[in-house]
Amino acid sequence: MRRHRLLPLCALLGCLFAGLLTKLDAQEAQDSADLVLLIDGSQNVGAANFPYVRDLLLKIIEPLDVGRDAIRVALVQYNSDPEIKFYLNSYYSKSSILEAVKGLTYSGGDESNLGAALEEVAETVFSETAGGRADDHVPQMVIVISAGPSGDDTGVGDRALKRAGVITFGVVIGDTAASDLEEVATDKSFVLTATDFRSVASLGDQLRPFINGVVQRSIIVQNAFTEVVAVGKRDIIFLIDSTMGSAAFTALHKFIGRFVNTMPIGPDGVQVGIAQFSNVPKLEMDLNSHGTRENLISALAAIKPKQAQNVNIGAALDFVRTNMLRPDKGSRIGQRIPQLVLLFTSKKSSDSVEEPTQALQRMGVLTLAAGSKAAEESELKQIAFTDKVVFIQKDFRQMFRNPREIIDALSTLAGTVVTEGPTDPDVPGVVVTTVHTEKVIRDIVFLVDGSNYVGSNNLPYVRDFMINVVNQLDIGPDRVQIGLLQFSNQQRVEFYLNSHRTRQEVVNKISQLRLMGGSVLNTGAAMNYALANMFRSSAGSRRRDGVQQVLVLITGGPAQDQLQSVADKLALDGILTFTVSSGQADEASLKKVAFVPDLAYHQTSFSDFPALAEVIMPQLKTVVGDTDVTIKDDLSGVERDVAFLIDGTDAVRADFPYIRDFIRRVIEPLDIGIDKVRVSVVQHSEKPTPSFYLNTYQTKEEVMRAVNGMTLAGGRSLNTGSALTFMKNTIMSEAYGSRAGQNVPQFLIVLAGDRSMDNVKEPAGELKTEGVVPFGVGVKNADPKQIEAISHNPSFAFNVKEFSELSTIPQKLNNYVSLPKEQLTVVLDEVELESPQRDIVFLLDGSDDTLSGFPAMKIFVQQIVETLSVGENKDRVSVVQYSRDPETHFDLNTFTDKQDVLIAVQQLKHKGGRPRNTGLWEPA
Repeated sequence: MRRHRLLPLCALLGCLFAGLLTKLDAQEAQDSADLVLLIDGSQNVGAANFPYVRDLLLKIIEPLDVGRDAIRVALVQYNSDPEIKFYLNSYYSKSSILEAVKGLTYSGGDESNLGAALEEVAETVFSETAGGRADDHVPQMVIVISAGPSGDDTGVGDRALKRAGVITFGVVIGDTAASDLEEVATDKSFVLTATDFRSVASLGDQLRPFINGVVQRSIIVQNAFTEVVAVGKRDIIFLIDSTMGSAAFTALHKFIGRFVNTMPIGPDGVQVGIAQFSNVPKLEMDLNSHGTRENLISALAAIKPKQAQNVNIGAALDFVRTNMLRPDKGSRIGQRIPQLVLLFTSKKSSDSVEEPTQALQRMGVLTLAAGSKAAEESELKQIAFTDKVVFIQKDFRQMFRNPREIIDALSTLAGTVVTEGPTDPDVPGVVVTTVHTEKVIRDIVFLVDGSNYVGSNNLPYVRDFMINVVNQLDIGPDRVQIGLLQFSNQQRVEFYLNSHRTRQEVVNKISQLRLMGGSVLNTGAAMNYALANMFRSSAGSRRRDGVQQVLVLITGGPAQDQLQSVADKLALDGILTFTVSSGQADEASLKKVAFVPDLAYHQTSFSDFPALAEVIMPQLKTVVGDTDVTIKDDLSGVERDVAFLIDGTDAVRADFPYIRDFIRRVIEPLDIGIDKVRVSVVQHSEKPTPSFYLNTYQTKEEVMRAVNGMTLAGGRSLNTGSALTFMKNTIMSEAYGSRAGQNVPQFLIVLAGDRSMDNVKEPAGELKTEGVVPFGVGVKNADPKQIEAISHNPSFAFNVKEFSELSTIPQKLNNYVSLPKEQLTVVLDEVELESPQRDIVFLLDGSDDTLSGFPAMKIFVQQIVETLSVGENKDRVSVVQYSRDPETHFDLNTFTDKQDVLIAVQQLKHKGGRPRNTGLWEPA
């Protein structure tokens, strides 16, 4: 197959004269694109690895500007046949797409027919009826994610996409899919590779510059030649090792001159800057020093090399970042113009390049690296944003004799400012005040609005605000501790006060913050959750030592629950509450939430947040609250015991990876620890087999390793009833780690793939009587009635047809398991109140004629009662016996427990007497 070369300037001019001017004029339109994600759902991936692919999809989607008139997204999964999960016009909001992806399940299948999938994408997914906008000149692209070779011919689908001008990227996991994806990709450089599934999510950041290039029309496809065309503005900085020797330097000088001669140099086109370095960097020209090609080439002649023994590439990269990539020096980074830095070096660096490189890439800068002589290849790969832009030759003169690859990269790569803000305090444009910190000792928890009211566009400002605050504090276990909690309708702990001990660790975690999404803001519930869970000794709080506790609420929307009572509760507990807000947040109500009104900061724009760090800092470090209160460190907030009873029979052997994945998904969000959430797993068939107990492991890492290492116990059939009894008597007992005696909530999650051979009602009832909250999960041949009988109530019972559909359930379980104890109690009470409520009176004939049949009548009543949910707010039971006169044995409000009713019925004595006056009894 013909490979695609990058179209040179002369060919581009030919295209313009051939009538493609309208195509290029359309590039001035709003940033938009149609993006199709095409993923391998076959056994090449496997159920155990599918979550890693799903995580990559989320990482690709999260930074996108999704909308009807912006970026549209479709998703197709393929095995033997393609399955369209959603079309380009199915969702126009990012949150809806993210929710759909989070619910994506592994399809499975032996075959992986990429060719058929490509044909389906070309014929259906990109069609106008499915939301495709090719007729509106909106660029279209597809990202293929594959872990194995295609089982069919990809030629027809590949040609159809290329004829339509669709740009194709590839993500290869492992090495068996590489050749297929290199064939279908628009260009070989558009194929990224992950060595294994665990590392695939990291490719999301590498894909981003390519996606941005298509969206902003910096990379397009010219139909007549099916070639990648270089267009658009860019800022290019050459960073030159001045010690490379005069011959190599002369060759480099000529190369830069030839390159400049082919570029549209100017403030509205391509800008070029140059810096040299040895052990220290030296500026030769800024990006805005020379506005014409002629002036720039003339200035090149003045640049001379100099000799030195060592080179400090890390310092040189930092110099570029802090001194050249600035608006006043000509950088158009704020205008989303691609920023490229090409390093030329002949030596290994004497200083570290890791952090300087990461700092540049966090800004969205595309870093390229070329080396010769003693340059170290691994170091060059560390500097370059992808291995595809690492160029190595023994002598630079050889490299510059055929520089096509370098010129192509400089001409066509499109990178813009990544939507994440800079996290380094030296980055220009971010107002940071570095201070010599006095000895400040505080526990500070950031409570961050993760809803759509903030949105991905404003998240960088929120992150930068927090980072700028942290950078002005002395972080450590004996100084200032930082915690981070995110919320929308629910809460998510990002890290506790004692999770990170250094400033850099905290900054790194904040830099990785991603929004939860959601349109509902339960701010009051989140504040309550922070009080119960973040300001506790086990989470790192030093309240008992008299250390000031601080809550910084950051929000962009109106609270949809009650705030004032929670704010008062925080104040009474001596917690200082600051509020930082913008957007649709209610400024007046937040002044009441803050400890005092002066600690409420409302900004007209989120972009003002980073500079606010300097304003808020004096109060954040010095204001104190009234801490003269009795501190009760309520440990019931997140403590809970969670036990799994799973199907361990031979029948689920092929599906056991799904079961392991199900357990991992349930426990991943939980804060596991010996004084937090404890977890146990038991397999069962004819008999139960514990994998580990509630007190076996003390950390999440240990529990995860144990779950990943589980093997099937085996067995022919399920005796779930006896297994439930085992769970009550053994697993959920104090000897094996249960904290029921300490009023810690007890949860049991039962998963079965077939019906139980013994009775489950009585053992399940005994568990519920002991205060255990059971959930039932039935798959395939499980009996829905048994699953419902096991569950705390019908709404806690879940049934799916296939094990591959289990991934739809964990989030529903987590909604209950992760609730604070007080909210859990409320929910269980509400569920109980919502259950059917019936008053049932048994009117028994106790005349002489029924003496011999009375035992059978009692058995009948007991059988009916067994099916009821007896309780004060559930089913109530009364028994009346009559002959000549009626006799009430017990009223509807006498018993609130099923067992008491059954015992009372068992103790009934036959009344006897004549005649039988059935019509005499009337309800009281």
